[in-house]
Amino acid sequence: MTIESIQPRLRRVFAQVLGLEESAVSDATAPDNTPQWDSLGHLRLVMAVEQEFDIAIPAEQVMDMVSFKIARLMIEELAP
Repeated sequence: MTIESIQPRLRRVFAQVLGLEESAVSDATAPDNTPQWDSLGHLRLVMAVEQEFDIAIPAEQVMDMVSFKIARLMIEELAP
């Protein structure tokens, strides 16, 4: 899976889960600068990402998904 195919889909997932405009989601989007990204928001993001990309994020990596960019890199690694 390429960045070109991942990025728009992931941006849409982040926007839907966090209640943001897609244009507001960037590589820098993270819990530090996104008040909606709290612990519950994080779990919702993880589940939505797994569903959208048909992947399973290993439990030990769930807490490592701390930005849009890192989420994208994880998908690149885990997606078939």
